Amino acid sequence: MKFAARTFILFTFLFSFLTGVAQTPTDQDCLGAIPVCTGYYYQANSYTGSGNYPNEIPTAGSCPGNCMNSGEKNCVWYYITVQSNGTMGFLLTPNNNSDDYDWVVYDLTNNRCEDIYSMAGQLQVSCNWSGTSGATGPNGGSTVSCQGASGTPFNAMIPVQEGEIYVINISNYSSTQYGYSLDFGISTAQIYDDVPPVIEEIYDDEVSGCNTNEITFLFSENVRCDRVAPSAFDITGPGGPYVVTDIYGVSCDVGGEWEKEFTLFVDPPFASNGDYNLHVSSSFPGIVDACNNALQAHDVPFTLDLGAPDLNALGLVIDPATCGMDNGSITGLQATGQTNLTYVWRNSMGTIVGNEIDLVNVPAEQYTIEVHDEMSCVTYGGPYTVDEFGAPEIDDSNVAITPSNYGASNGSVSGIEVTSPFNIAEYIWTDDQSSVVSNALDLTGVPSGYYTLEVIDENTCAAMAGPYFVGELGGPLSANPSANPAAVCSGDQVSLTPGVGGGSGDYTYSWTSTPDGFISTLENPVVSPLQTTTYHVQVYDGYIFANGDVTVTVHPNPLPDAGEGQAIPNGIFTFLHGSASNGSGNYAYSWSPVDKLEDAAAQNPQTKKLYATTPFYLTVEDEETGCLSVEADEVIIEVSDGFLTANPSSYPDSINCIREIFLLHANAGGGSGTYNYVWTCSEPSIDPPDEASVSISVDEPGYYTFYVKVNDGYNDVFGELNIRIIAVPELSLGSAVQTYCIYDTVMLDAGNPGSSYLWSNGDTNRFIRVGTTGLGYDEQEISVQVSNEEGCEAEASVTIVFDYDACVGIDENEENIHIKVFPNPTNGLINIVLDGVSREVNLELFNLTGTSVAKKQIIPDEAGHISDYLDLGGKSAGIYLLRITGPELRKAFKLLLE
Repeated sequence: MKFAARTFILFTFLFSFLTGVAQTPTDQDCLGAIPVCTGYYYQANSYTGSGNYPNEIPTAGSCPGNCMNSGEKNCVWYYITVQSNGTMGFLLTPNNNSDDYDWVVYDLTNNRCEDIYSMAGQLQVSCNWSGTSGATGPNGGSTVSCQGASGTPFNAMIPVQEGEIYVINISNYSSTQYGYSLDFGISTAQIYDDVPPVIEEIYDDEVSGCNTNEITFLFSENVRCDRVAPSAFDITGPGGPYVVTDIYGVSCDVGGEWEKEFTLFVDPPFASNGDYNLHVSSSFPGIVDACNNALQAHDVPFTLDLGAPDLNALGLVIDPATCGMDNGSITGLQATGQTNLTYVWRNSMGTIVGNEIDLVNVPAEQYTIEVHDEMSCVTYGGPYTVDEFGAPEIDDSNVAITPSNYGASNGSVSGIEVTSPFNIAEYIWTDDQSSVVSNALDLTGVPSGYYTLEVIDENTCAAMAGPYFVGELGGPLSANPSANPAAVCSGDQVSLTPGVGGGSGDYTYSWTSTPDGFISTLENPVVSPLQTTTYHVQVYDGYIFANGDVTVTVHPNPLPDAGEGQAIPNGIFTFLHGSASNGSGNYAYSWSPVDKLEDAAAQNPQTKKLYATTPFYLTVEDEETGCLSVEADEVIIEVSDGFLTANPSSYPDSINCIREIFLLHANAGGGSGTYNYVWTCSEPSIDPPDEASVSISVDEPGYYTFYVKVNDGYNDVFGELNIRIIAVPELSLGSAVQTYCIYDTVMLDAGNPGSSYLWSNGDTNRFIRVGTTGLGYDEQEISVQVSNEEGCEAEASVTIVFDYDACVGIDENEENIHIKVFPNPTNGLINIVLDGVSREVNLELFNLTGTSVAKKQIIPDEAGHISDYLDLGGKSAGIYLLRITGPELRKAFKLLLE
């Protein structure tokens, strides 16, 4: 199947090449065949002619080969996709029973329409060219599948299997207009298509070498060309995301309605070995087959082996980063491939963090590696996660808090356990005034209040716990509320603690706030303030009240600004411009989508090449407060125009004559709109200038391919154009000036058989004969224009001089010949004597009008001697010309007859 598809590409090229433009197929062409979606068709009027692609069936042959040896005649095509095994038959009934219809069925399961001409005998499964009028078809009326002119109008039924594809050509040999009916009801196989198409095969083995930007796949059956668009396809895999920029189907490209093999063009080009997935969507308008069965969305995995570097992870070692330090590493990877491999490590935001195969001295994060070779192949590794370790861990599940006696400092916090792989350098207990009150793990001897523990190891990595409230036994009722944490970002949660001591020990709580809006009776409510808020608690122990306040500082959330929207050409990159406000002034930036950016953590990141209008979103973090923007700010990069394209053309056309100047036009479009050009030719000696339009001529006939690379500053795109150069006629009429005797005639030959000719005297033959009156000197300018079968022309001219002096020319042997002609003037008898001749001699006498008035042939004797005469008696007085010629001489004498 793949070979046939590639063959058709050549066929289409040749057709376009020879005709100048491909024609849109009609239902009178195999490429536009009517799909069989029901069991009965009625045609009120017959078809006339043979469509835009005539001569699809050869006109030579007979059964069992090509029985349709009359070719297409007032024809129409149908095509069938078989749905179940069985037999296929039909009855073709003319509306006028005296009409003679012929038909043929071809199996195109593994071939294409253009194969029919050269493979009619192999593809023909049933044919009827019977001269009998009336109904016809493969209806089981015969056991023969091929009927020639003398056969019956009926053939054997056709055995078929599920998935096979057939086309039927019906020709009206009678050339009438009465129409016909076509009934498939006798078929035992289901030939009416009710199965949706699917992608049957991806030609992944044909994708070889990196930077290939196309992949071809095959549907299970023909689908409508007008419903297949790049937006229906999505490819994922190493090196993605991939954008499907274009889709090409051979039949679709020449205007056909149906096709089953398509080529997708993607960006970026495939550059990595690995597993990929092709997803085809069923979204509106949806892909349908010839009978409008809608494709269902599905995925087709495929694998590419492009020769990219190999990345071996057997020796991979990932060392975690110590808490608070940049000492993590990823080592042990091994890359093999071409020499001069290069490496790029990126973190989760796309930022480049290393350029060696070993990544060292990095913090805890997620990392990927790209291995590039000199052929633009890339192998991806990861993501690999560098963990963090070593932070002290505080376990307070068994904490014991002993309240302090009223007026004393004998409270304590104990039972906390700390684990760490490193030595603990310091324990720090602080009270609610941030004063250090202890450096031991267990806190003892403290008054009632709030206490927080910080544990710091030898690497200065810290862990926090608390605050813990040490209550008070006895004494007056008191409330010392606290908030954890005491400073937050807008909307964050805060846990409130009343800090009650003394009194009866049986408490109820009433919380309020400033600004107003919060009320609670819980002991430890959780709040989410949107602004700095003071919380008030009133505690009642059944006897008296105690009041306390705590303020929660709310830091503002920063406001991101993603910058102004932009409009850019298709397929280029741009830069985003981020900023932030409503915070400390020190911000960390985070853009999305990450996969469309080179570094999503940069304030002003560079996008990747964009092929569709894309929204980008910016969030920011205040690096001093840790507060995040609540909502992302959006900026839209509008992609205008189309993909960068190059569609080279020539003027006047793609067939030119040698040394004829023609123009090559790159016809670049889309992209940035600013283009650079590089032209090359399949013949290295031809070096066109690198311009948008090129004037060129070629000195040798043949087929030439001109290539153009167009660069818009961001992308390269390639186009090619095939030019046929035709030889001009080789034309020579001899020397530019030729002199002959006035009695001679000259045959001119323009050569180049099969050409057309136009001589300056109006003659249109290859040969012309030129002569003169013989009255004297005559100079004639003769020219000819010769046009060969391909239309290439050549001109040549010659000047023919007829002169009396040329009549006395001497041949190379004539110096040994002696001639005497006497008397001159004469009264009638002329004596002629020659010596030194060995061959016959011709005498011819002309008057002044060039008319021959006497002839004579003389044979020399053995000694080479001639002695003879001419008698001019009876002729009018005047001047005559005597011409003496032979194999060895050519002489002329002027005679006066008195």
